[in-house]
Amino acid sequence: MGEQNTSGLKLFDLLAREWTLQEAVVQVAFNEEDTAVLFRLASGAVALAAQKDSESPKVRTRMELDTGRTTIKPRENPIAPLISPQLVLDPDLPVARFGTQGFAGVDAQGAIVQITAGGQIIERGKPGDSITSICSSCSGHLLSIARDAQLTLHSLPDMEVLAEIALDHPVTCQSMSADGTKLAAWGKGTLSLINLQGTSADACHIQCAGPVTDIVWNEASGHLACASSDRSFHIIDLASQHVQRVEGYPAPVRCLAFSEKGNALVTAGAYRLAGWSSVDLPHDDLPGTPLSTGKPGLVVIDTIAAHPTLDLIATGYANGLAAISRVGTPEEMMLHHEMGTSISALGWSKTGEHLALGFASGKAAIATFPAQLFK
Repeated sequence: MGEQNTSGLKLFDLLAREWTLQEAVVQVAFNEEDTAVLFRLASGAVALAAQKDSESPKVRTRMELDTGRTTIKPRENPIAPLISPQLVLDPDLPVARFGTQGFAGVDAQGAIVQITAGGQIIERGKPGDSITSICSSCSGHLLSIARDAQLTLHSLPDMEVLAEIALDHPVTCQSMSADGTKLAAWGKGTLSLINLQGTSADACHIQCAGPVTDIVWNEASGHLACASSDRSFHIIDLASQHVQRVEGYPAPVRCLAFSEKGNALVTAGAYRLAGWSSVDLPHDDLPGTPLSTGKPGLVVIDTIAAHPTLDLIATGYANGLAAISRVGTPEEMMLHHEMGTSISALGWSKTGEHLALGFASGKAAIATFPAQLFK
């Protein structure tokens, strides 16, 4: 990884589009077709950015033929403003994908709404029983809505009800597998695994202490990992249903990720990226194979995001530092340092060309990376 400056500007100034919002950004989300980015704010307000950029860093990047040096020209025109729909979502629930272009959310009255890439709001379900969790498939063609212990599975974009599933515990956190065939639903110390291709079959129930705040799948190794705000996380072996708790973090483990290219599981919540080889994860109180990634420091990592095609991890620190590390190496690129705030949300686009960043101060940004940066 390398970084090049021009005209005295920092790398982030050349790569990123930035906006200032009125409050903390708590979630960033790309739609399935990578045409729009949604920034969800702490109050439930949302803002949208179009991915199309006439002055993308990719078109401003040049390689000098005589020296081979890569330079990036500064922008010449103002950045297009964000779209801010007149909408307030339930601040306790995330947004999910709705089809290939849009997003799904739950408004302050408890109604399911579709948010289009252009900022149009379409009501897709009337207010009713309190919704406790929402998630979608990666492709955006399935939506799962939990109302306490009752799950409803919808096909998108028509919202047809495909299945209704009654569990014996409330659900506050959900995640679908990458292929949309399985669903993990957690609540009150129980993780239920549901086969979405045969929902008439009984769900598999696994005892998993919480509170769980994030669930990620690695179907290649047959594992789930669940982040917990009690400074720990859990690894579930899907074949044996064995649960291994890993604890002792200095801060809550807000999020974790499997790096498919890096063959690793990495987590936030420590002073450096905590990681393990995905082929030898902690099990039966054995430590597994740890991977040292990035450089140790004195500031906790609050949030992370694994690159979809490369062995890279974006990390956001509590002091506002954003960095990109290569799995299993000390190699690290300092991307940006925003003083007086923390990185509160990170997310890669499906192609890995773009990284969306949210800050507790209300700043929002999208960094676009020319291919030359990640050699």
